[in-house]
Amino acid sequence: MLKKISRRTFVSAFSLLAATPLLNPGLAHAAGGTVNIRQYNNRDWIAAFKQAFTEGDTVVVPADLTCKNINAAIFIPAGKTLLIHGALTGNGRGRFVLQDGSKVVGEGAGRMENITLDVRGSDCVIQGLAMSGYGPVTQIYIGGKKPRVMRNLLIDNIRVSKANYAILRQGFHNQVDGARITNSHFSHLQGDAIEWNVAINDHNILISDHVIDNINCTNGKINWGIGIGLAGSTYDNDYPEHQAVKNFVVANIIGSNCRQLVHVENGKHFVIRNVKAKNITPEFSKKAGIDNATVAIYGCDNFVIDNIDMVNSAGMLIGYGVIKGNYLSIPQNFKLNAIRMDNRQLPYKVRGIQISSGNATSFVAITNVEMQRATLELHNKPQHLFLRNINVMQEAKTGPALKMHFDLRKDVRGKFMAKEETLLSLANIKAVNEKGQSSVDIDRVDQQVVNTERLNFALPHR
Repeated sequence: MLKKISRRTFVSAFSLLAATPLLNPGLAHAAGGTVNIRQYNNRDWIAAFKQAFTEGDTVVVPADLTCKNINAAIFIPAGKTLLIHGALTGNGRGRFVLQDGSKVVGEGAGRMENITLDVRGSDCVIQGLAMSGYGPVTQIYIGGKKPRVMRNLLIDNIRVSKANYAILRQGFHNQVDGARITNSHFSHLQGDAIEWNVAINDHNILISDHVIDNINCTNGKINWGIGIGLAGSTYDNDYPEHQAVKNFVVANIIGSNCRQLVHVENGKHFVIRNVKAKNITPEFSKKAGIDNATVAIYGCDNFVIDNIDMVNSAGMLIGYGVIKGNYLSIPQNFKLNAIRMDNRQLPYKVRGIQISSGNATSFVAITNVEMQRATLELHNKPQHLFLRNINVMQEAKTGPALKMHFDLRKDVRGKFMAKEETLLSLANIKAVNEKGQSSVDIDRVDQQVVNTERLNFALPHR
């Protein structure tokens, strides 16, 4: 029986998130204006914040104050703001719960340590804040088991370091419609910078303009240690909308020093663009059980990957949806454009670009690719395959620069091969070794229509 949570099972620590606020109605006053948390009971910050939120629209933590031992739930009432100039610290069990219109804003050196922000409403804002601490599983949590629609979430200009996960979304039970996660810096994390998991109900998600550095799972947790990951539910080669993570953009990402930078499972209708990667290698998250790739795509449909620049890094894995050894789906209907790899200074071999694609009605277009000391591999057979403006160099001792293995007649994965109205179109392709000699490995060409021009190699006789 396939699990609904596709990549990782959420830890039991967040059973606490079902708690409800414990406000004493007798403390409520007419809300209004700005209040300073220092004016309240400094020996019990939990009680202080609860009372402050009943009496003010904005609760300020001044720059010279640290509120310690935030180790329980504090609900920010709808429409109210927590403005942090100073610091709040806890032991990992404390959290602020954001409801409709709640805001948590950091200014200056405003920071939180070992406290979770728990998003449960629409029109929530988290902005300008520094966050850290290995106590909680995640610094920002978006999910819960209560059915709801959360609209117009903004997470902007946050800085998360020395923590487990930075942002974790568990989306099976509810929906986010419109989220912007922008302009942030993530470094020295054990878990993912942004994990959008089982988000099968979500729409209009923008993840853009981030710097991600040093994501390295050293604690042995399986599947931890990815830069940005998005996942749907169970793989299905028909790609039903209700099981896929969809309608999202990942853009303008600078990533370095991690095992895997961008990851999508069972997704459709998405774009990944403008990514600059350096040192994405197997030296990180060695026991996490995840592939080494700058971009890893598993069992996805209808997507674009554009303008990816990789230096001394593993490249791309675009492959099957597999669970417990069962090949359940294959990528289809996608385009790769403006891809650059330069691994000439890397002392060992890593993955170049490895693509499996297919299905009866499907297309793949790969255009404007420059690869140095890397291999472009294509497996299985989509209905229509286009390659344009490809220049690949791989050292002869390592293997061919271009591999095209279309013949899977005796392989269980051959069930995904297109067989009718197949087309192979190749133009302006140069695949060489370090001496400039032709370097290809092509097993069989049996597409019904084959168009070629300006190739530095010959195709096998049909």
